[in-house]
Amino acid sequence: MSDVMPQEAPVRTSHVKLAQVGDYSVSNWGDQLYPGVTGHLLRRIGLEADVEHFAPLAGTTLAGEPIRPLREIRRADATAVLVGGGDLIRFDTTTVALDHMAVPEAQRHGRLLRLRAELFARRHFLAGPGVWLPQEDWVPGAPTVLVSVGARRMTHDARARSVVSRVRGVWVRTSHAARQFEAAGVGAERIVRAPDMIFAHPALSDPDGAAERGRQIVRARLDVDEPLVVFHAAAFHGWPEARVEAALRSLAGLPVAVLSLGAYSGEDRALAGAAERAGVGALIGLEADEIICVLAAAGVVFTTSMHAAIVAGSFGTPVLTPGVAKTAEAFAACPVPPHVEGVSDEDLAETVRARRGERLAHDPTPNAAAAEKAMTSILAMAGVL
Repeated sequence: MSDVMPQEAPVRTSHVKLAQVGDYSVSNWGDQLYPGVTGHLLRRIGLEADVEHFAPLAGTTLAGEPIRPLREIRRADATAVLVGGGDLIRFDTTTVALDHMAVPEAQRHGRLLRLRAELFARRHFLAGPGVWLPQEDWVPGAPTVLVSVGARRMTHDARARSVVSRVRGVWVRTSHAARQFEAAGVGAERIVRAPDMIFAHPALSDPDGAAERGRQIVRARLDVDEPLVVFHAAAFHGWPEARVEAALRSLAGLPVAVLSLGAYSGEDRALAGAAERAGVGALIGLEADEIICVLAAAGVVFTTSMHAAIVAGSFGTPVLTPGVAKTAEAFAACPVPPHVEGVSDEDLAETVRARRGERLAHDPTPNAAAAEKAMTSILAMAGVL
């Protein structure tokens, strides 16, 4: 495995049909961004492609394109299958089902709930060792590549290795994921380590425009005209409501608002509840592009989300995190990583006051270019380029 991309192959001029598989219909902002950024990258490399999107639940992309259920993919007419992006290489199927059922993290217990999750999985997932690692090929006869993926607690039993070994190429976001794929039998020459695809989001090239719209959103929603402290934390990263509320209370006297990235794991309800008790603002139910603009305009962002850190940091907004390993590992793949600062609960208030309103010089172009090269390389492995 190397961070150096193979030489680019000639771009096809004819139309290619692709199937893209991911978690695009779940109520989670980061996952919902992937189809649009994929389309942007395909256009950047000059590939004319018809892309069909598939996810566990039917829905629509942010651009209004249909998302078809996973169980329909075997009937797709696709030259190749792209699986990703996202933290998809995982084997905890019941947890994935509970995520789609929007069950809050604190309520995930009991035999009845587990049985409901197992029923959901049988209805909506394909058989295999993992939700996005089916036992049979996604599309018979079509090669599969993984794009901008993370790997969470991979198992290396014979069944899992058999599925993983059939993948033509893997674009991973971290060295940890690369090592896991090598341990599962994927040759190093088929692994590309590069920044997460979201580093190539087209909105990052217009920081001034995004920030101005963000200020308008904050003014309209919260009646706040000064640099906003944006607070986001997820329970599955160790932030139950009580901890969120304590952190918000420590920021008393500052213009603060919680930001929800969706209903995933009951995040919207938990953040709204903590904000109400702490007497601070709440940005719940924003559109995806509104979230991007709020992150661009913020005075400082505290977040456990890798994608919120990517977007805010790429705009030059000060980003504080509580030491989330996933974020640090993903930023290590960047040629020019945005600045992110770790902070403890005890130091949060002091650090927020010190950083609020700073702007950090950052050029997002090298990271976007690295993601574009990764897409070119991985499509060449699939035989598309």
